[in-house]
This record gives sequence, C-alpha cells and structure tokens, in this order.
Amino acid sequence: MLRYNQAMQTAAERWLRRNTSPHFSVRLYNTATCNSTVFSQSSLLHRPSILAKSSLFSSLHVICSDARTTNHASDHLLTSYHCAFSTRGYHGPRGPDFRDFQSVEEIIMVAYEHLDDMSRRDVSAFWTCISKLMTKRQPRQQRTPPSAVGELSFEDMEHMLYTIFDDTTDGIGMCNMKELTETTLGMAKLVKILRQKRRGEDSSRSILRRLLVSKDMKPNRELFKLLAGASMDIIREFDERHLSNLAYAYALIDYVPEFDDWSDLFDHIAMNAVDVRAEFNAQHISNMLWAFATVNKPHAVLFEAIGDQVVALEHLGEFRPQALSNTAWAYAKAGVHHPKLFEKVANYIVDSKSLDPFQPQELSNTVWAYATAGINHPKLFAEVANLVIESETLDRFKPQELSNALWAYATTGINHPRLFERVANHIVESDSLDRFKPQDFSNTLWAYATAGVNHPKLFQRLANHIVKHDSLERFKPQEFSNTMWAYATAQVHHPKLFKKVAEAVIQRKEEFGSQAVANLLWSYATMGITDKQLFSSFMPTAAKLINTYNNQDIANIAWAYAVADIDAPPLFNDRFINKPLPAPPMASFSNSGLPVDLQERCFNAFISDEPTVSKLQDDVVAQLLHIGLETKEEVLVGSGYRIDAIVKVNGKTIGIEADGPSHFIGRSKSPSGSTILKRRQVSSIDGIELVSVPYWNWDTLGSGKETGVSASSHGLLILLPILES
Repeated sequence: MLRYNQAMQTAAERWLRRNTSPHFSVRLYNTATCNSTVFSQSSLLHRPSILAKSSLFSSLHVICSDARTTNHASDHLLTSYHCAFSTRGYHGPRGPDFRDFQSVEEIIMVAYEHLDDMSRRDVSAFWTCISKLMTKRQPRQQRTPPSAVGELSFEDMEHMLYTIFDDTTDGIGMCNMKELTETTLGMAKLVKILRQKRRGEDSSRSILRRLLVSKDMKPNRELFKLLAGASMDIIREFDERHLSNLAYAYALIDYVPEFDDWSDLFDHIAMNAVDVRAEFNAQHISNMLWAFATVNKPHAVLFEAIGDQVVALEHLGEFRPQALSNTAWAYAKAGVHHPKLFEKVANYIVDSKSLDPFQPQELSNTVWAYATAGINHPKLFAEVANLVIESETLDRFKPQELSNALWAYATTGINHPRLFERVANHIVESDSLDRFKPQDFSNTLWAYATAGVNHPKLFQRLANHIVKHDSLERFKPQEFSNTMWAYATAQVHHPKLFKKVAEAVIQRKEEFGSQAVANLLWSYATMGITDKQLFSSFMPTAAKLINTYNNQDIANIAWAYAVADIDAPPLFNDRFINKPLPAPPMASFSNSGLPVDLQERCFNAFISDEPTVSKLQDDVVAQLLHIGLETKEEVLVGSGYRIDAIVKVNGKTIGIEADGPSHFIGRSKSPSGSTILKRRQVSSIDGIELVSVPYWNWDTLGSGKETGVSASSHGLLILLPILES
C-alpha cells in the first residue's frame, strides 16, 4: 500500500506540473462531503501529504483556475480523479515523437529532458521505440543534440535511464490496457536482445541489462511481476489484440507470473481470450497459441475453442504463411490433439497456387509440426519437398531448418529420396559447416539413418567437421547419442569420430540419461568398437539409471556389454535381471544368474526366427560338398545360434560362416558387434571353432574365373589353416 500511495503522489505531482502553472490556484473538491479547499500549485507541491491523501479518493475532483485572469469561471478546469492522475482517455498534448530519432542514446536523452511533459502513452512508446532501434543496426547519427551523445558519461546515462525506469514503474498502476501492453512488450523484447552480450557494448545497453535482466540472464521477475499485477487489475478491459500481445510478451522472456491464489497470468489470459475469441483475427490467433505453447501452457479449453473456430472458417485466406505455420507448430508443441485443424491447414496449403510465399522457417516448422503431432499428410509433404528440390539454391535455408525438415520426413516415414539427395549434396558441397550447431548435426544424421538413405559422402563430411574441433563441449548428451546411433545404424565406419566422441563423453558421463546411455553403448558395440575405458566408465552411470530404462534400453545395454566382453557386476545384478526383458538381445548374454524361466523365454525367442539362406552361403556349401566333406547346413547349436555349415575334418567339428556384407561395418573389413559376439559365444559355449569366409574373398576366388582356381581347390584353401593346425 505504501508503494501504491507513493506512486499516486508522484503521479499527482506530475499531473500538476503538466496541466497547471505557478499562476494557477487548485481547488480540491470532494463530491462525497461537498467540501473544498483552495491551494496554490507551489503549496501543493511542497505538501506531498495532501496529494497522497487526495489521490486516494475516487470522489475527488480538481478545479484549477488562473489567478491572473478576472473571469475565473471561464478558465476553470474541472477534471475527475480518474483523469487527473491517469492518462486513460487523456488526449492532451503529446510528448516527443520517438519515431523521429535514429539512435538509442538520442531517445534516452530526449525522454529524460521531456519526462515531465510525457503521458503514460508517451512512456510506453519510449520502451517500444527503444526496443525497435536495438533490433537493427543504428546508422550514424544525423541529428545529435547540443550535448553530443559521445560526451555523455556512464554516470549520466545511468542517471537518465534509472529516472525514466522509475517513472515507468511508478506510473504502472495508472496505465490503460494499451499502455500496459506496449510497455510490457517493449521491455520483453529488450530482455530477449540483452540476453546476448556483445564485446565493447555501449553504456545504454549494459545499464538496460542491469535494469531488465537478472544476473542469471533471466528477466527481472520483480519488474515483470509488477507489470503482470497491474494487468490483472484491468484484465477484463483487455480486448483480443492486447490479450494476444500480453501473452506474446511473456512468452518472449519465457516467464509465467504466478499469483497468491495459485493461478497464473496465462490462466487469466486464457479465460478472457475464450470469451472474446470470436474477435480474434489470424495474427491474434497465431500469436496467442504460439505464446501458450512456448511457455508450455497447453490450456485445453483455449486450444479446443480456437481450434474449433479455425475449422469453422469458410477459408483461411486471412492467415499468412507465418500464422499458418505458428498455429500448427503451437498445437504440436503443446501436445494438443486436434486432427480437424491439422487437416484444414494442410488442405489449404496444398490447394494454394504456390508455396513461394512461405519462408524456409515456415516450411520447416510446418512439416515439423505434423510429424510431431503424428499427422501424416502425404500431399502436404510432397508439396514442401518439391519446393525444396526445385529451388535454385538451398543457401537461404538455415541448417536448423534443413535438419528439422529432414527429421520430419524420417519421423513420419514419408519416403522422398530426391529431397534427401538434394539436401545431402548441398551440405557436402557447402564451403563451410560452421553454421551447423550440434543439434543440426545430430538431427540430420539421425534422419538419414532412420530413413535408410545411404549417403557416405555426407556422413564423412560431417564426421570430419566434428573431429576437427578442439572441444565438443557444445554437444548435449542426447546429441552425442543420436549422432553415434546414426553412424552405427547407417554402418558408416569412422574410427576418428568414435575415438573423439568416446574421449568427450567419458568426461561427461554423469550428464547422460537412460536412453542416451543405452543408445551410445549400443552404437559402439554395433560398430565393434569395444573401448574398455568407455564401457567401464559408463558402468556406474548405467547402473544408477536402472529403474528408468525401458525394455529395449535394458536389452541393448546387456547386449552391448556382452559384445565388449566386460564383466560388470555393479550393473548386472538382481535389479537388472528382474527387469522385464525382451528376449532376443538378452539371449546372447550368458549369465548363470538369470532365473530359469527368464532363460527359457530368452532362448525360445532367440531361436524363433526362421533362418534365411544367402546365395553366398549356398555357393560355399555347394563347394564343401563338392570336395567330399560331410556338411550339415543351418545347424542350431546349444547357445541358440545357427551356424551356416558344420563339417568334420580329421574328427574335429568346424563351423563355416559365409559372412556377407551385413557381418561387417559398412564397406570396411571390420566385423560388426553381432559378428564378434557370435564368434566368441559359439567358441566359448559350444566349443566349436568358426572359420569365416568373407564375401570379398569369395568374390575374388569363388568362381575361379579370374584366378583359374577350381572349386575343389578353393574349398581346400578355406580349410587349409585348420587342417594344418
């Protein structure tokens, strides 16, 4: 209450200075008691208690007359308390037009010099204009005031800004909806700008940051809570435009003010917005929805009501591309299910004559929204893909826009090879990849691996770029995990990348979540990279997260450690074993501690798949039979594995494996994790020695056409090392 009284007193003082002169007499007239008292302007200004007391009564009226005139009645100025100490409905002389100025410093100086002449509307315009100027590069000053800006000391600038700031906050309670919204939005935009520090920045920027941004680079919550409270006092007066802008302002700074009754500002905005939703235009709708989704406030009633309203529209011609994109994005981000709205928006876009008006970000956000919402609309995706493919250049697309679009196509399972080929070639041919952020790398690679699009040059280019960095500290754990998962899934061999990432993640293992741990370890095991330090370092982290894994995660971890052949008692204990496991990967992990029923489930699931026989296997078996060896094909052994062929040589049982490309990593000759594990398990559990016939040897010698080696001789060459031993 004390602060409120002080604010009212300050407002009254300012009103007297703006609307009277020392020659005026001021009559305070109370309509409730019919009493009045006459003061001079100077006496009132020197007796603040009178102003403080008088400003608290809504029945108070002020009559001002010029003592120099004889006809007092003609010069009387009658104004109510509402008009005397507020600018709501005030249409008196305006202060300076800040749009005429070209620099932040100019605006600050002019506002300070004319502060006593400025209305609340002028003050709100100050914050609007200063935020606009700070978003663009300031040209050289064309009209510098007499006291040149360059001569202002830091202390002078600080005094000016603090004075303007104090005047703004002191007068907040007297603002109407437009003034409140403009002030809040202007300050919010400044917060967004000031969060990014610049080298050698000017004094105004650093002082504004001190006023509007806290030390942790979050908005000044006390300030924005004050603004929110003032808005709440007159929230019922807000129309659709200012409700939308108010929500937008707080979304820009990612702050949701909460009140003592456990409600928050967005709750009240939503309830009032539902009441006036019929008045919303397309821009209001998209801004409102974007704001609620950005601060993670999926207000079901609001989203449902606005969604139904959009669907009921005859057409969406009023919606610009950005409004369409933001609307779809908001529903997807908020997780609000509204299929009819998505169908309406997609059909409108598809039926448009051209997608040329759409900016790259709008295209990317649109397909991202449909993929995130789980809405499959092939025609929409085809139109967007065709636009990208037919573009003369993709330089106007930012890496994030390309990666998000690719992610959307991979997520929805919509196959468009030409799109993936065009984007991959663009990235490979780019002069620099410095604009790519870690998330752009991981999303792009994940998309190609998930879509099954093979583009070795892309994977090599991105890996080489990542490796050349001195530090990978900008990568988040999930980005590390997704990147390595992509290389393992695409079977792209790049030892330097795997080594670089292993060194980085070992130092940050405590930051990893359950899925990131499972996918990372699975990736290294799949590629046959059994880095002992990596697997040993992650053992405590993996064990700590045991209760957060899903079934696939826990199976992948067990399989990965089995491939790495690392004993991990802290991880593989009763808690691990008692988790509900999907059987196939676990079956290859031999552990005598498994309950009997779980062993049976794993084993039965592992052997349930019907074997498939490759042409390479047929050729190898045919030649073994040709040289007179007794051969058994597709033999199921005790460990649960199937061996391509088993022969006996001098009484010794030998397993023959016809290893095609899938048994190796990409185009390399390094065996995959599954191949490594099979060879070790069959040897240790079944006691059978395996001999590999790799496809590249067979391609060279198998037919004998190039070397002149007969089929019988080739069979002997295969078994020669074993026969000699």
